[in-house]
Amino acid sequence: MTTSFDEAPTDDELMAAIARRDTAAFETLYDRYSPLLYGLCLRILRQHGDADAVLTDVFWEIWQKAERFDPNRVTARNYLVTVTRSRAVDWLRAAATRTRKEDEAGDLRSNTGRQRDADTDPAFQLSLREDGQRVRIALAELSDTQRATLGLAFYEGLTHVEIAARLEIPLGTVKSSIRQGLIKLRNALAPSFAERNR
Repeated sequence: MTTSFDEAPTDDELMAAIARRDTAAFETLYDRYSPLLYGLCLRILRQHGDADAVLTDVFWEIWQKAERFDPNRVTARNYLVTVTRSRAVDWLRAAATRTRKEDEAGDLRSNTGRQRDADTDPAFQLSLREDGQRVRIALAELSDTQRATLGLAFYEGLTHVEIAARLEIPLGTVKSSIRQGLIKLRNALAPSFAERNR
């Protein structure tokens, strides 16, 4: 569906058209505001890759939820800036959480290493190699989509909505891919872990 404008449309007209799923209006809004919003993302995040990802998330949200915009309460420009700032701050918080979890995992590995020195325990070394081989085999049996969605969810900490936007696939596909991938990994790895814990 495409709306015909006699003159250059106002921001409010574009937002209203986007709420009606007008792709041409969406492209116009993107061209008009992406430089400003990208600059804002970059100032907050300091990384081009992160800024790109957040900008994508912002416009995905605008496309999905344009009807939430109320021109009687705020200008479209201020609305876009507010959404962008909020998403960029959320991204920073998520990154801080991932860093903290990585640090905690590093501490745990360090403590485990002190409790059981892998260099002097051949059985432990063999067990690690076997586990690694099982993980590689299990991952190889996943589909490309399952590997991609699991990687973005667990290594980058993205939400299902963020993964859908990043991979440009439906949200339902993301959820089912992650669920099916986890089931495959669990089924492949559970027997070895059960055997070790006997």
